[in-house]
Order: sequence, then C-alpha cells, then structure tokens
Amino acid sequence: MKHAAGMAVAFLALVSGGCVKKQAAPDQGMLKALEVEQTGVVAVATALDDSPTHVTLCSGALVAPNLVLTARHCVSRAVTATPSCDARGRSHNGDHLAEDADPGAIAIYVGAHVHPDIDTPRAHAIRTLHPSGRVLCDADVAFLVLDRPLTNVTILPIRLHASVEQGDAVVPVGFGGGLANIVGKRVAREPSTVLATGPASNSDTGAVLGPREFEVDSATCRGDSGGPAIDVRSGEIVGVVSRGGSCWANGNHVYTRVDAYAKLAAAAFHSAQRAARAQSQQAAR
Repeated sequence: MKHAAGMAVAFLALVSGGCVKKQAAPDQGMLKALEVEQTGVVAVATALDDSPTHVTLCSGALVAPNLVLTARHCVSRAVTATPSCDARGRSHNGDHLAEDADPGAIAIYVGAHVHPDIDTPRAHAIRTLHPSGRVLCDADVAFLVLDRPLTNVTILPIRLHASVEQGDAVVPVGFGGGLANIVGKRVAREPSTVLATGPASNSDTGAVLGPREFEVDSATCRGDSGGPAIDVRSGEIVGVVSRGGSCWANGNHVYTRVDAYAKLAAAAFHSAQRAARAQSQQAAR
C-alpha cells in the first residue's frame, strides 16, 4: 500500500495545474531540502554492446516507486558522439541513434557512490518509453519502468504544468562527481542559472537550443547525462541533461524540458502503474 500511495501522489503531481510563483532567490530551507531530495537521483548503467562488463553510466531520477526519468541517449545505441542541432530542433548530421538497448541490460543503482562493476543493482528496466525518431535534438528524454519498486529512495516530483524561464535557478544532480569528475559519485552542484530557453542560439556560449530545451551556466560532467535539474523554488524536476560543453565550461549545458513531454510522462506513469499491479498480483500467488 505504501508504494501504491507513492504512485498516486506522483500521478496527482503529474496532472495538477497552476503557475509557479517566481521568487527572487532560493531560500536556505529549500536548498537544505534539496540535500535530502538528491537521494532520489539514481545511477543508470546500460550495457549497450551486449557485454555485461562494459556499461555506460548515466544518471536518472526516481519519479514513482518503479519509474525512472533519464535521457534517451543513455538507453539507445549511438550513431554519433557529436549530435548537431539547430534552433528548430532538427539534426544537422543525420540520425543520432540506432536501436534501443535491451531493457534487461539497463540496471539501476542506488547510493552516493556506485561501482557498477562490483555493486549489486537494485532493479532492472522492463520497458523503455521515449519520443519517436532517431534524433536527440529537442527529444533527449526517456522513462524506464522497473521490475520492482525502489524502497527507501526519495521519489522526486516532476513539473509538467509549467516551463522554466530565463533567469531561473536550478540545482543539477548527477553521478558525474562534480568538478573533480569522479564518475559514479553523486554530486548536487551549486545552483545554476538558466541562461536561455529555446528556440535560441547563444552566441556567447555556442549553445543551440530547440523549442523544448534550455541552457544552464554550469554543471554536466561525464556521468551526469540524464540527471535532473531541480528547481530551487519548488524542488521539482524541470529538465534532464542532454548534452553540453566540458565539465568546466561556462554555459553550453543543454537540458530537455520535461514539461514539453507531459503526454509521454502520462503514458510512462500509466505503464508503471500497470507493471506494479502485475508484480503485486504475481507476488500474491
């Protein structure tokens, strides 16, 4: 019943409406709360070449007991490591992705510092949901339905009724290890400023944003892909890491807006609810 209640709360957050009141700056109470919320950021390890010993480590966020939000490029095979996009969300260099990884080859790890080569995963994916097409521009988001609920892990709220705005402050969280880039170590970065929302081209940083993307001024190291940007005013997830400059670059850190994919999120929550019911019925037999 506890997991069902968590799912219900998450679904209510999904369908609720209204506007988020803009504040001048985050208060210290919310920043303190975000220190707790970061435990809901999990590691997503995907074996993309069919070798269980060779995995790609990304980040994700638990948004329901058995549902993780991450980036599409973390769960699909890449055609190119350097996707090129324009401000309309179109690719300049063809397809970026091939087929999806087998969901069973996607493992979820929990903790402040994970080692997929020796740690035991807490769950595996059983279904992947993402936008159609094979281009990452403007569409680098995915949901993973898990084979079991994650217990003792914070469920993070996701904002689907309102977008981010230029000047907003967000806290990026991921397993990129911060400025030291210790991949596998979960770090909540200092609050970052949203520099621009798409469609836009930022001549100062070189970022090109599609209509469903936004740029922040810092963060996104290797291992942070798929990790959430958490609004410092509300504690809600507003985006996931897609691509960007180096770990130390000022700007050109691009996120996909989650509110732009509210219908996909609704389908993912529904799929997770069905899976949870099926797992519960099977356990009762």
